[in-house]
Amino acid sequence: MVPAPSADAAIDAWKQALGADAVLADDQQLATYTESVCASERQVVAVLKPSTTEQVKQLVAVANAHRIPLYPISCGKQWGMGSRLPVKDGAAIVDLAGMNRILEVNAQYHYAVVEPGVTQRQLLDHIRDNNLPLMLNVTGSSSDTSLIGNAMDRGVGYFDSRAHGISNMQVVLGNGEVVQTGFGHYENAKTKNLYHHGIGPSLDGIFPQGNFGIVTSACIDLMPKADEHLAAIIKIDSEEKLSRLIDALVSLRTRGVFTTIAHVGNRERSYITLAPLLYEQLVETGEAEGEATRAKAVAMLEEGGFGPWSAAIGILGTRAQLKLARKEIRKAVRGFARTMFLNDGLIEKATSIGSALAFIPAVKKQLMMLRAVEPVYGFTRGEATDKSLKAVYWAAGDFDRLDDPDPDHSDSGVLFCLPIIPAHGPTVLEVVRDTRETFARHGFEAAITVNLMNTKAMEGVVSLAFDRRDAAQTKAAHACIQEMESRYVEQGYPPYRVGINSMHQVVNEDDTFWRTVRDLKQALDPNNIIAPGRYNLV
Repeated sequence: MVPAPSADAAIDAWKQALGADAVLADDQQLATYTESVCASERQVVAVLKPSTTEQVKQLVAVANAHRIPLYPISCGKQWGMGSRLPVKDGAAIVDLAGMNRILEVNAQYHYAVVEPGVTQRQLLDHIRDNNLPLMLNVTGSSSDTSLIGNAMDRGVGYFDSRAHGISNMQVVLGNGEVVQTGFGHYENAKTKNLYHHGIGPSLDGIFPQGNFGIVTSACIDLMPKADEHLAAIIKIDSEEKLSRLIDALVSLRTRGVFTTIAHVGNRERSYITLAPLLYEQLVETGEAEGEATRAKAVAMLEEGGFGPWSAAIGILGTRAQLKLARKEIRKAVRGFARTMFLNDGLIEKATSIGSALAFIPAVKKQLMMLRAVEPVYGFTRGEATDKSLKAVYWAAGDFDRLDDPDPDHSDSGVLFCLPIIPAHGPTVLEVVRDTRETFARHGFEAAITVNLMNTKAMEGVVSLAFDRRDAAQTKAAHACIQEMESRYVEQGYPPYRVGINSMHQVVNEDDTFWRTVRDLKQALDPNNIIAPGRYNLV
């Protein structure tokens, strides 16, 4: 891309402010940022890599002076929703990955204050290395995803929504001013990381999915390490039983049997998650790489009872609480589902016995199955993993890339739909069937997870895999997602987050809500510098 004259002047000014090495502007450098697993394209004028809040202020000042919009990213791993790409052409990407300091970790009050480049892996390593009695609300994505970046788009972890656990944000607004939310703007406030709201209107809520400024630090809630941990894996052998399973889980959550998020995935989701891990083990034990071994991995899942739907729940508490939870869960699903419980002791014992008896084929299979399930088990106890990325490649048939850490630079394609659905079994089943039928009309299978977020609502995570080398398939994939999102809105289940090509599905100029958001934009970012078009009319 050839920059416009105003962009040339802005690039020179950014180099003076940040240093030449922190401003990328040639085509080869930009290509690293503009490749996307969602197969979208945007024209970008530069990539800016600040390392301090002061540098962020400087680059915002330059952007205002030259009217060049900015698109902030934390680590750029928004796979399936746009990755590093802005909503509109002509922006400079602000890559905040270099702002990766852990500013404070407080074990007593279980929180961490971090910059936007701090990842799940980095914070978990810090907790482990310092032997802190803390847990992190991990997501099922890569270990190297940003804590703040995910919270800014209201990502959902295995214990709660990430947006519920972020506060005391430091934000460089589009108008160049720096605001601290909550009590953070009171000098020496000792409760700034303890009480989210502060005094007066709460500004924390406008920055997730807002395009008013660039967050340069925030407080992230952690959890005290539980006395005991248990994971429940629940399987049903018929989709007809899904409604009953959902209602049973709602009842258990309502009664406080578990307080975490229950993840319920269909066959396609289970298979793309677990099959590559089984395949990897089969190859390690001498099986030939290729289709026959991949088919064997899928057959092992079928034999293991991973049928139409499976649920995974992490349960935290005392030994007595977990004993009661085990009893109540068995009682709730008795007669229509199979339940397996896992804890650290059981896994350690099973692994030890399985390894000793691995010469017995049946035992060897069970040991492989256990090792395949371990990453999912790890999520339920606050551990992150990179193994979930294998699902992207497996689903798209890009089997040579199973260990690649960045699907943006592969041939795999993935797109997501993320509706919020009432926590009501018959409704969930109806939405699932409509989703599957819509995908089938476009020639795709839907990998679906419905996550019970609380006693009222479920997060739908619907992914579509495609081959980016196939132009016709890529076009069909985008058409399918657009239709699916429209159907969700029409049915009364709008998505809670959308990708860069779908802002029109949720933003409407006839809606007073979005006109109010536009008015806020005018006050906080009058030159429309920050992420134009992202969850806003401007």
